[in-house]
Amino acid sequence: MTQQVNDIRHVIREEMLFAGIRAPIKSRSELPSRIDEVVAACGDAAIGPVTHIFRFDTPVDGFDSEIGVAVSSPVNCGHVKTHSLRKLDFFASMHHGPVSTLRETSGQIYEHMSRVGLSPELELVEIYHQFDPENEQENRIEVRGAFLAWPEIYRCHLERVLGKDQADVIWAGGEAITPFTLVDERATWVGQSLERLKIHSNKDQQFEILSSVALLRPAEDTAKFRTLYEESGRSIQAVLDAQNKALESTPTGGWIDPPYCDGHVLHLSKVARDREGYEKAETPEELRQAYCFCSLIRAAKDPKVDPIFCYRAAGWAKQFWEPILGVKFTRCDITHSILKGDRFCAWNYHLP
Repeated sequence: MTQQVNDIRHVIREEMLFAGIRAPIKSRSELPSRIDEVVAACGDAAIGPVTHIFRFDTPVDGFDSEIGVAVSSPVNCGHVKTHSLRKLDFFASMHHGPVSTLRETSGQIYEHMSRVGLSPELELVEIYHQFDPENEQENRIEVRGAFLAWPEIYRCHLERVLGKDQADVIWAGGEAITPFTLVDERATWVGQSLERLKIHSNKDQQFEILSSVALLRPAEDTAKFRTLYEESGRSIQAVLDAQNKALESTPTGGWIDPPYCDGHVLHLSKVARDREGYEKAETPEELRQAYCFCSLIRAAKDPKVDPIFCYRAAGWAKQFWEPILGVKFTRCDITHSILKGDRFCAWNYHLP
């Protein structure tokens, strides 16, 4: 399935077998030898061009890189391992020329995501249709930035929790929303749909639905903190402290609203996307642009969206804490939200 506006195309990658070498890189100069190994190992099993996948928010030194090819059957030889790539939506654009300017092409893709209010998933793909390090002007590299297909995933979870008839009512108008719908029109529909959701569901159902419509969190990141949790004698505070220490070295600047656990609730909050801009923000628009990771709320001019939308952020954190604590959260309260005039977004998970 493909749709296109100007040079940006919408492409859906169906689930597929992929044989590759996944290991961190510090430089692209490390790729040619890996490409040679992949091509030699896969031989006739290869059914597509060499593909390079970057994954983000994983605990590696350097860039989380996987170079490989789609295959018709598993190939496991040396450093080359086969696994399944999940179904995922992308915006794609063809890059012509040297790899040194690839960021310009990927930048155009992410600018498009902001214009349409869709949030990037944590995967950036380069497909080498034509790749010649000795004659880079002839390169034809398809750049794909993954995004969260929010309306479609939302619809699936509406049906799962409430059934098809209720989903039809709540999702009304969603069939007109495409990956190229501009952000303000998208925000208007989301706001209207959430109002219908509030009428036809209770708070626990709203949490279950909307927290499931979140970006997929890397399992590798959670596993690292799960180890810390066990080694610290199952200390939630040790995990929170380690998280904050890591965040302080990023543009987020660490926690604004400190998290805590009192044995009954686990109180968490979002960090600012741009802490420096957040500290300077004076208007609601400036605050959203500096604080919010969500493209929809950040880029819309005046989003009339209920704070239950922030259950999506709670869903990102839920993927982290549920496997660490070995529980399933079924109750959650939004305590603060940019969408109701607060200066940050926060919530309480009720512990089982």
